Amino acid sequence: MAENIKEEEKVAEDLESEAKEESKKEKKNKYKEQLDKLEAEYATLKNDYLKVYAEMENTKRRIKDEAIKDRKYASQKVVGELIGPVDMLLQIVNMPAPTPEIQNYQIGFQMIANQLLDILKNEGLAPIEALGKDFDPSLMQAVQTEETEDSENIVLKVMQPGYMYKDRVLRPAMVTVSKKKSEEKKEEE
Repeated sequence: MAENIKEEEKVAEDLESEAKEESKKEKKNKYKEQLDKLEAEYATLKNDYLKVYAEMENTKRRIKDEAIKDRKYASQKVVGELIGPVDMLLQIVNMPAPTPEIQNYQIGFQMIANQLLDILKNEGLAPIEALGKDFDPSLMQAVQTEETEDSENIVLKVMQPGYMYKDRVLRPAMVTVSKKKSEEKKEEE
């Protein structure tokens, strides 16, 4: 009987140890599941953080670029508005003077026009060189065409000068462009 009791105690201990091991395995599996969930959540949060951080850096860069651009082109509006009066002043200066008194005024106006042009050039204004060059639609606007025998798409006359402000076209040059005579007109002549 003592042996039966010892065997029963041993079986009870074995059952108890198996139950403890199963309980440990269940706890271990439970902790493993929790760990997997936390790792997945961490990866998601890290990914979200990196996205927000990248977006913030892009926004900072874009704002900085816009601020630089705003400073670079700050005086564009004023320069653009001064072009018309300066052009009129230059037209007055280039007109023939009927009397010596008017010619003296023109000399004074020429000095003023030159000073204004120098100030505008220092701000970044540059005339578009068009006469005798190939027609460039990004810098020039063709107002009319004239037929010639030799070359095509060459600027023959500048009706109104164009200007660049730094690297932008402020006003395109209004030009007359050459085009080749058609074969029919050559035969008629």
